[in-house]
Amino acid sequence: MRGNNHLTVQDKLVLAAYRLESDGRSPFTAEDLVVTAWRDYPDTFGLAGYQTPEGTLMYPDSNRVFAEIMGSKPVRKRGLLTKVGQKMYKLTEAGTHHATLLAQSTRKETAQKSGLARDVRDYIERLMESKATCKYREGRSDEITFFDACLFYGISPRSSAIELQGQVANLLGVLEAAKAAAGDDTVTLRHDGKRYDGKDIEGLFAVHTLVHEKFRPELDIIRKRIDERK
Repeated sequence: MRGNNHLTVQDKLVLAAYRLESDGRSPFTAEDLVVTAWRDYPDTFGLAGYQTPEGTLMYPDSNRVFAEIMGSKPVRKRGLLTKVGQKMYKLTEAGTHHATLLAQSTRKETAQKSGLARDVRDYIERLMESKATCKYREGRSDEITFFDACLFYGISPRSSAIELQGQVANLLGVLEAAKAAAGDDTVTLRHDGKRYDGKDIEGLFAVHTLVHEKFRPELDIIRKRIDERK
């Protein structure tokens, strides 16, 4: 994957994470990502000052990767990568979809209007079956609780600001991908399961807008919670 000058640093990290997960390493450690990112993109993630005679950086620069994934860096704010434990990470559903499109691009393949990845379909189905969505469909929006909203976003009332921002970004990224995949047709989430169309996806956007406004004070408390253990 070397020589892809159009890729941003975040893109390269997402592709490195995608390689790890494709190899069955999910979740992966921060160190796993350091080594994989350096092997795939040594010019970006190599330690300056230690070159081979050909100019290739010989050792990984862990600080470069750590700075991108720990704290409040955009790769997590964009909802592409999420922390699942002490220095343990995994791609989000939106991250998987983004990595798939990047991989197609780097192989110079035509990005087709294709089916969604399995974890993306599973995520959408969870949204469709969530309490918040069910109550919204049944005309019981006034009964949606903050706990329902947290489950919809995949957070808890004790989540950090970056967790909230990342999960909301992930949700919106997945819905945009589903909307593009469905178009005027329907999208199948399971081989033997339900089919949804663009109106169903728009309904999920509506649930997001509803709970985001209804529980703005509670969400604002989370947005002010910047402390996060690495």
